[in-house]
Amino acid sequence: MVSALRGGIALKFKVLPPPESFWGRLQKGGNMRNIVYGAALAAVLGGSFTASADARELTWGEHLPECCSMYAAALKWMVDEVDKRSDGDLTINVNWGGVLASVGEVPTAVETNIIDLGNVVTPYFPDQFVVNNAIPFFWPQPKSQGELGELMLKWSKDIPAFKEELAKYNLKMVTVRPLPPYGFICTSPLKSLDDFKGKRIRSYGVALPAMIEALGAVPVGMPDVEAYEAMSNNVLDCSAADIALVDAFHLDEVAKYFINVPMGASWGHILVINKDVYDSLSDSQKEVLDSMEEDHLSEMLRLFGEAEMNVRQKWKDEGSVEIVDFPADVFLDATLGNARVQEVRASWKGRAIGVGMPETDADTVVSDITN
Repeated sequence: MVSALRGGIALKFKVLPPPESFWGRLQKGGNMRNIVYGAALAAVLGGSFTASADARELTWGEHLPECCSMYAAALKWMVDEVDKRSDGDLTINVNWGGVLASVGEVPTAVETNIIDLGNVVTPYFPDQFVVNNAIPFFWPQPKSQGELGELMLKWSKDIPAFKEELAKYNLKMVTVRPLPPYGFICTSPLKSLDDFKGKRIRSYGVALPAMIEALGAVPVGMPDVEAYEAMSNNVLDCSAADIALVDAFHLDEVAKYFINVPMGASWGHILVINKDVYDSLSDSQKEVLDSMEEDHLSEMLRLFGEAEMNVRQKWKDEGSVEIVDFPADVFLDATLGNARVQEVRASWKGRAIGVGMPETDADTVVSDITN
């Protein structure tokens, strides 16, 4: 295990021995006849010996665990599709559970090519990715998970500032993971604003803490993977989450009430590749990876829709979690009518212009989100 320091963040990664070369095997007493015969046979069979030298395996550092979540399932689908569509010419080796980089280390780990690809949870980096953090400043908002995903892809194509900001950190977007509509999974039922008062709720980003405060609760900054332990140890009363996430992270084992509020979907992760690594790929390898932009999003949305339907049915059949439908008008009046929430919503445009985005482009983004 080797440690490196980048920007004050400690990064840990494993150094693997290089694959043994032809000459290395020969020097260790390998059977010369078998080695030469194997090489010759490969050359005869359509040049596969040469083609294998051009094949690429990319290393993915995923902070989420391998099991359970729709994000993981969609990533596994993408890995299989890349292998299949490239006929094995491009493969991805996923290292799960933050073993190569934690959620806070991924952007730097990809930038410095400790890993080739990873998932940047943009709301955790509001000051580093100002432009690409547009949506997290607008919560609650009316767009669905699929609509936000399409907006994220559209902006990346049509508004240069989105690509340029990632390129500053040697990153290129592969595809996106928008979040489904969120609610709160809680250890007690919250049916009125009085019930929210003083409740400690897992939060992140900028808009979500402001919205939680507007409800009279206390936002607690914390990654989603830590919510289970925090609620089981009475550090948290609730966690902001979608229904599929509650099931995937087993949060329904420690909290039995899902508070259904009209919060809306939100921006989640940008899946990125080191830009130098991408530029070094062959044209055919780039074409396969580029095809994941839309196709991965479609598969992820399908998985989330299926999972939410199944989880709702399971909760109903088992009586394990009660879904509390909080009054929508009370929630929206308390949040959208809050001065701090409106201040946060208005602040993104100024921040984006401040880092060089043209005002007309910033106005387009705000209009796309809010209309």
